[in-house]
Amino acid sequence: MKIVGIVSARAGSKRVPNKNIKPLHGKPLIGYTIEAALASTLLDRVIVSTDGAEIADVAASFGAAIPFMRPDALAQDDTPDKPVFRHALEWLKNNDGYAADAVVILRPTTPFKTAALIDEVIAYYQSTGAGSVRTVTKAEGVYHPYWMYNKDADGRASSFVEGVDISQYYQSQLLPDAFRLNGVVDIVNAAIVSDDSDSLYGDDMRIYEIPEAVSMDIDTEMDFKICESIMEKRS
Repeated sequence: MKIVGIVSARAGSKRVPNKNIKPLHGKPLIGYTIEAALASTLLDRVIVSTDGAEIADVAASFGAAIPFMRPDALAQDDTPDKPVFRHALEWLKNNDGYAADAVVILRPTTPFKTAALIDEVIAYYQSTGAGSVRTVTKAEGVYHPYWMYNKDADGRASSFVEGVDISQYYQSQLLPDAFRLNGVVDIVNAAIVSDDSDSLYGDDMRIYEIPEAVSMDIDTEMDFKICESIMEKRS
């Protein structure tokens, strides 16, 4: 099975300028993901899809391939994920003669992923025959959807999950298992990525639970500070 790992790293982040290459514990953020991907034993290619020359240079310094620069039309604030990965697959097939069987989506904002985790998710995908697998983390306590509310224009609250009586779940131990997406490692059959539907993950999506400690996703300056603190303590 030909499996390509694609690190999607758009330039022009708004909340944190140059987020993907911002230093984190002495290393550009994207470097953690590239190192983990290159150490994987089940990925046979690792590429970076970016529209930023500086990101491309940093990625190359860590050993990642940047076979093309992403077109501006696929690097807008509102660009969905699927066209980005479809473009990468088409480019590899048309220019390198490389037809991938599956794509591992590796977001550069999750620095705690490891090569072992990438291989675990790939192996699980291969064992299930599913269309896709996405990593998740258990949602607990105040982050559980049963303990969330909608709010109308007048500020009135209603249960976020229709039909749920929140008063029946007065202790966290009573809450049923629920899982949140974390975007650490996702894998999708290449045929789904290339089809004309809007769905990136297809009709048969499985989930693979990973620990909370691995699932940190950096989106803000505060997230950077938290990750920095964690890494300092671990080192």
